[in-house]
Amino acid sequence: MATAEEYEALFKAFDHDGDGIIEQSDVDLLVQRWCRALHVSPGSPQWLAITRPSNRLWQQLKGRVDEAGDKKVSKGEWVASHEQPGFIENVAIPWGVAVFDMGADADERVSLQVWMTTHSATGYPQLESLAGFQRLDEDGDGYLDRDPFVKYIEDFYHRDNA
Repeated sequence: MATAEEYEALFKAFDHDGDGIIEQSDVDLLVQRWCRALHVSPGSPQWLAITRPSNRLWQQLKGRVDEAGDKKVSKGEWVASHEQPGFIENVAIPWGVAVFDMGADADERVSLQVWMTTHSATGYPQLESLAGFQRLDEDGDGYLDRDPFVKYIEDFYHRDNA
């Protein structure tokens, strides 16, 4: 299983304004950034393919509802959500694969350009993003293939940290 520190790093990608709380607007904004960066039109099949798992992610996150009726997810609740039975298999992994698929070409591959574009829209540092791509580009052809990426996501969530 990924470590609490790794889950906290993911949390930072979602926490758009850095206030230590994720709201639905933070999740929506991240998806909108990716859609704009990849020229994905609202309502298109590609848009639906990322919006649906993102909504499922939001709905399954633990959180508290404030006096205005808005759900707020703290860093601790984010980590605890990932520890819920079934969350990894039914929410986290499908969401990670949907993010990959959003940028994939007809051959189910993501190019370095698309990878860097989506990571830039997420706010990840360029050198870290490039290093991550290079680790995952098994054959060095400048593309990430879907099957190895899915295995990477599964391994990320299921590895033994002992």
